[in-house]
Amino acid sequence: MRDRHHKRALGWMTVAAAALLQVGEPPSAEACGCLSPPAPTPLSSEAYAVNQRAEQIIFEVEPGWVTAHVLIKYAGAPEKFAWLIPVPELPELAISPVSAFGILDQLTAPDVGVDVRDICPVSAWQCNYHAQQSCTNGFGGVDDGVPLLDAGSFGDAPGGQPSGIDILDQKVVGDYETVTFRATEAALASQWLNDNGFIVNATTTIYMESYVQQNMVFVAAKLVAGAGISAIKPLRLKYRAPYPMVPLVLTAVAAEPHLTVSAFVFGNLPFKPMGHPVVSIDAGRIAQDGSGRANYPMVLARTIDEAGGDGFAIEYRGSPLRPNFGQQSGCCGGGFDSCFLGGNGQCECPRDEFDRADCEALGDIVEGVALVDDLASRYSAVTRLTTRVSPEEMTFDPTFEPDFTSPLGGRLVARGSQASLAGCRAAVMDRAAFAVVDATQACAATYCGPGSQCVTTTASGAACVCEAGRVAQMFVDLDGKPSVTCVPRVPPVDLGAGGLQLPDACRNVSCGLGQCIDRNGVPACQCDAGAAAAPGPTGKTPVCTPIVLETASPGAEDFSAGLEALQVCAPPPPSCGSGGWLTQHASPRPGVDCGNAQPEPLLTIEPPEIKCEGFWGCGCQGGGDPFGGLAIGGAVVALLVGKRRRRPEARG
Repeated sequence: MRDRHHKRALGWMTVAAAALLQVGEPPSAEACGCLSPPAPTPLSSEAYAVNQRAEQIIFEVEPGWVTAHVLIKYAGAPEKFAWLIPVPELPELAISPVSAFGILDQLTAPDVGVDVRDICPVSAWQCNYHAQQSCTNGFGGVDDGVPLLDAGSFGDAPGGQPSGIDILDQKVVGDYETVTFRATEAALASQWLNDNGFIVNATTTIYMESYVQQNMVFVAAKLVAGAGISAIKPLRLKYRAPYPMVPLVLTAVAAEPHLTVSAFVFGNLPFKPMGHPVVSIDAGRIAQDGSGRANYPMVLARTIDEAGGDGFAIEYRGSPLRPNFGQQSGCCGGGFDSCFLGGNGQCECPRDEFDRADCEALGDIVEGVALVDDLASRYSAVTRLTTRVSPEEMTFDPTFEPDFTSPLGGRLVARGSQASLAGCRAAVMDRAAFAVVDATQACAATYCGPGSQCVTTTASGAACVCEAGRVAQMFVDLDGKPSVTCVPRVPPVDLGAGGLQLPDACRNVSCGLGQCIDRNGVPACQCDAGAAAAPGPTGKTPVCTPIVLETASPGAEDFSAGLEALQVCAPPPPSCGSGGWLTQHASPRPGVDCGNAQPEPLLTIEPPEIKCEGFWGCGCQGGGDPFGGLAIGGAVVALLVGKRRRRPEARG
């Protein structure tokens, strides 16, 4: 990914140096710097940033126990922050470092890339040259020719427990006020949460019911008074359970399309989803659009949809890894500051005490590294399981079980090969056919969902034609870029059913050639016939524009195969310059002779070879002039003599 996107601290090779110091002379700072090996690359505040578009959980699985580190993401007023999660029993609560998630994300990211193959024709004519002579010029010289959602606030704890609500625990954990409770009915829990500031409604009660029926407990949290958004940290919950589970059903209340959920499961065996398929990524679909945008996130979403909407990709299955902070340089890990890095305002060695103050300025990188190191020391395997799921597909809570048969193979590798005629587009004979394939490639990085079609439009490139009952909605994908996909016209959760007053999402909103649809306060577009939805200029609403080309595909694949069948004019022979001549060879991609693929006959005649013979080495320096080399050498000598003669005058 990350290749694709990884920013890792670099390991540096140790460099040995020697210096002579006068006896009794104290070594200066400069001298110490010369003797020290190069320092590791300093970390930045973004070095291990979490991907804000993915939900991530770190699980530790021990016999009979599960520890879940849950990454919480929120944007809004601190006093309105609220968080709710179901667990099997009253858990032990603590805080975990945010940076651990970014570190694990980078260490286990899949190896994804695109090999863009230039398939432009290659001339059948090649330049040839005589062997470069290496000879002296008579003076000993040599010429060798090296040319998120606002969830409301949790109110003050009630003075007494209402009937059907059992408050099990109340405590402050970090900057959170937490309440753990159990309910006998989902409707009672919904009402109690409403009374304490949570946004819940009648529809939400349906999603809570399964957890209530399983006699599970709910952990609710809010920030303590005066705490800011920066105080929101991952929450660690330890409880008795045979397997780790993600409460995905409850997530449907407030989730964007194609939500990415990744679980890092640490144990003594690899893990797999229980009762759900493991999908394989078709590398033939991996590609990029004309802007260079890679399509792995979209291919992952399409692949999971084709497996029924409940599949997982195993993006890493292997031994736990530790981040490298330049231990090979000798600057880190030695227990003392051999490179004088402490106190320099930069974080290079987060494991070392001498650099602690510098590294703590970046946030919790020290704690994050310590957690990842601890996990690597206590477990022999880690599995990264990822799915992409939309709210209407969140009908199950994925559970993970040990996988006794799969080996530890490391990263998922998905590397595509994509044809390109970008370097010779002017030589393509059928310009109209080329324009079709070139424009269609825009759909490589767009996925419109099952039953829908990616098309190209007049001014907006890739766009979506949604099937009946679905409308187009904008969202920001894993790469931080705006995308459009098709979602059910009627959302699975009606946030207004419980009396919540939502803003009019379609007020002053234009969909272009379509109608704005309000989906729980989010604008979506239902396009007119002959129009399709592409990302709009506001970044929030799609825009419907006329369709130009259809693909009969939902998108998220490589459309460049059509380039292979196009006829392209062969290029003219290369220019060989003086001393070279052209010879004909079999071309791997000959192209079509459009009138300029053959050279002039004179350019195919081999010139006589000029050899260096005699004292002056004619042909090496002077191009046949026996005094050429001497003339150049004499000019250099004269210049040097002139400089020497001027130096005394300059001093005076």
